[in-house]
Amino acid sequence: MLSGSIIIFALFGLRCAKAVRLPVLRERAWETALLSFILSAVFGTVLARVGYALLKQELDFEYEGIEALAQLLEFDFEHLSFFFGALGVCLGVLLASRIAGKDSVIIRMDAFAPFGALLVALFRMGEYFSGSWGVGRKIETDSFAFFPFAVQITGAGNKTYWMWAVFILSAVFALAFAALTFFRLRSSGRKGYAFTVTLFLLALSQILCESLRNRGILWLFVHAEQVLCAVVLLGLLLFWILRSGRNLPVLRRWLPMLVFAVCIGLLVMIEFTLGGKLFELSQEVCYLIMCAVLIAIAFAGAVAAKRWNKAEAA
Repeated sequence: MLSGSIIIFALFGLRCAKAVRLPVLRERAWETALLSFILSAVFGTVLARVGYALLKQELDFEYEGIEALAQLLEFDFEHLSFFFGALGVCLGVLLASRIAGKDSVIIRMDAFAPFGALLVALFRMGEYFSGSWGVGRKIETDSFAFFPFAVQITGAGNKTYWMWAVFILSAVFALAFAALTFFRLRSSGRKGYAFTVTLFLLALSQILCESLRNRGILWLFVHAEQVLCAVVLLGLLLFWILRSGRNLPVLRRWLPMLVFAVCIGLLVMIEFTLGGKLFELSQEVCYLIMCAVLIAIAFAGAVAAKRWNKAEAA
């Protein structure tokens, strides 16, 4: 994963250095890429560990001072929050871009967007080496008991089970969004459009992937990182809506937010159902409904983002 990260940040530097239509990116391109890598590694690791401790209430007020720090330093791959790690990477690139030039920060974040998605794919694939953290439930049928749909996990008593390879699904989503951002969104020319849309899509897909995992940071009946991804979606929708559509009727302007609110309510009901506390539906039906709901959120986000994009163009 370290080697892959170095390559991805090198590609980020190469893209900036070869940006013909955006000469501002060529200024200190390689310095920015190197500094982005260093700061992202530091912020990403620290926030991933601290975020996990906060979400899990790991310290639980039992440790103070040096003892608390020592507890935080004792961690492995499973004791990291992917969400806060990604946040740390974004902060690292943001700070490096700010140092490179305050007028080019948003442009550099747009340029980084596809490479950020590649990092998500890389680290999701890396979950395979963390044991069972990146897998879903045990497969009861042999129809999909083979890679890349499933992986073998050794459990208690050296028994092996085929379990859904959720980390593969997460990586596929991230790779698809990286390609979309690089080949389609880069030509939009709107500052912040590529980065915000990529962030929206990544957060949206993780709501499904987190639900499929058999382990995670649970808050009651939902995964904590599902909630955090929903907060990101809410923030991006608010940003797009508040920055555009002022001449539209109130209902039409806020319709994407209304759709989002209804969909979030449906997602909560689905999670209740998966926990056996609401309706009696099979897991397959629940996840089909969840996919439909997430597609509806995607359409709502697309409408809001396009309005903002056009407003910026005007």
